[in-house]
Amino acid sequence: MMKTLDLNKPVAELIKEYPEVKDIMVELGFKAISQNLQSMGQIITIPKGSKIKNIPLDKIIKKFEDEGFEVINKGEPEVNKEKANNSSERVELLKSYITRLSNGEPLENIQEEFKDNFRHVSAKEIAKAEQTLIEEGFNLNDVQRLCDVHSALFHEMTDSERMEMLEAEMELGKQDVKNLENENNEGVNKSAEYMKIEGHPINVLILENNEISSLVNNIEKDLDDGKSALDVRKNLKVLKNITKHYSKKDNLLFPLLKGEYNFPGPSDVMWGVEDEILDTLSGIIHETEGKEEEIKKVLKRIKEMIYKEENILFPLCAEYFKKEEWVEIARDFNEYGPCLINEIPKWDEINENTEITEVNNDKIYLPGGTITLKQLRVVLNLLPVEITIIDENDINRFFDEGEKLFERPHIALNKEVYSCHPKKVEPVVRSLIEDFKSGKRDSMHVLGSKRHQKVLINYYALRDEENNYLGTMEAVLPLESIINILNDDKKGPVDY
Repeated sequence: MMKTLDLNKPVAELIKEYPEVKDIMVELGFKAISQNLQSMGQIITIPKGSKIKNIPLDKIIKKFEDEGFEVINKGEPEVNKEKANNSSERVELLKSYITRLSNGEPLENIQEEFKDNFRHVSAKEIAKAEQTLIEEGFNLNDVQRLCDVHSALFHEMTDSERMEMLEAEMELGKQDVKNLENENNEGVNKSAEYMKIEGHPINVLILENNEISSLVNNIEKDLDDGKSALDVRKNLKVLKNITKHYSKKDNLLFPLLKGEYNFPGPSDVMWGVEDEILDTLSGIIHETEGKEEEIKKVLKRIKEMIYKEENILFPLCAEYFKKEEWVEIARDFNEYGPCLINEIPKWDEINENTEITEVNNDKIYLPGGTITLKQLRVVLNLLPVEITIIDENDINRFFDEGEKLFERPHIALNKEVYSCHPKKVEPVVRSLIEDFKSGKRDSMHVLGSKRHQKVLINYYALRDEENNYLGTMEAVLPLESIINILNDDKKGPVDY
C-alpha cells in the first residue's frame, strides 16, 4: 500500500503517522528534529523547514519518493538560484549591494536580489550585518538605504510569510526553553538567567505564561471530555485576562525593541496576531455552543504565541536591553496588573530607583520622569481644578494662580488654615484634618455651589510611600461645563 506524505501537514503529524519520516529527515540534514519535535515540529511543515535549513525541496521530495512515499501538495517547483549560505557570505553580499547603490544602480534591482537572498534570514541577523557595515566605515546614508530595502521586504510580505520569517528566527538561534542550559547563544543564556530572578520582567512574563498554558490545557481537556458550554465559557472568560500579559510586552518591550534596537519584526507580527487572538476570544466567550473547532484553533495560536515569546522575543530583549531599561520596565509592570498570577513579584533592583526625587538646575527629578519648574507652574495652572495645599502642620503652602470661584488671597499663605475659615466652619475643617492625620479617612467629596455654579469640592490626604501624613489638598472642580457637555450627548471634540 502506497504511503502518502502530505507536505501541508506539520512535521510532528507526519512522524506520528509514519515514524520512519524522522530518520529520513535526519539523514537529509534536519539534525535537531528529535529535539524540537514537540515545539517547532507542531508548527513547521517540510516546505517551511526546507527554506529555513536551505535544503532544496526537490531533493527532499525525491528522497521520500525513493523511500516509497507518494508526495502530495508539492507546491510550485523551486528555481535553483545561487544563495549566500552563511552570515559572513551575507555580509559580503550586503556590501556589494551598497557599492552598487552608490554607483547609481536602481533600488528596484537590489530589492529583487535582496528578496531572493534574505527573505528567510532572521531580522536579527540582517540588523547585525547592517551594524557590521557601519562599524567597517560604510557610509551611514547608504546603509540606511539598505535598511529601507530590508523594511520594505518585511512590509510587503503576507501575514503567513511574516510568520515564516519569525519561525526562521526560532530555528536560526533559539531552542526550546527547556534546553536553554545547552545553548551557547548570549540572548538565550541571559533569558535563562533572568527567568530565575524573582520580579525581573522576564521572570514575571514566564510565570504568567505558565498559568496561561495551564489554563489553555484545562480548556482543551474540558472540550475533549465534553464538558458543558457553561464550564468552557467560564474558563474562556478567565483566559481573556491574557490582555494584561499582551499589554505588558506591547507597550513596554516592543517600543524599545523596535525604536531603540531596530528589530521591528516581533512587534509588527506578534502585535497583529495578539489582536486577532483577543478578537476571537471576545467573539466566542458569549456563545461557545457549536464553536469547539474555533476555540481549539485560538488555543493553539495562544500556545504558539507563548513559544514565540520564550524563544524569540525574550532572548532578543535579554541580549540587548540594558539593566536600567529592565528596571524601568519592571517599575511599569504594576500599571498593567498581574495576569492569572496573584501578584507581580517585586524585583529588588527597583528599590534604589523608586525613591528618586530631587531638584537640580531648575529640573525636578521624580519617579515618573523629569519636569522643569516652569513646566510645573504651567501644568498646575492649566489643570481644570482650583488647588490648595496645606502642609502637615496645617499651614497654607500653595494656591494655584488665576481666577477662582473660591478666592485664595496670597496673604493667607504661610498662615494656619483655620484662620481662613469662619468660626462655625472651623470645627468641621479641624475634624476632617484630624481624620486625615489619624488615617481614619483618605478623602472627602462635597457637592456644592458657588456663584450659581455647581462645584465638586474634593479633599485628599497627602501621604508618602510609608503612609506618613504630608498634608491635605483641596481640589475644587467646577461642574457646569461638564454638565453641559454631557447634556449635549456629543462625541468627539467639545468646547470646554
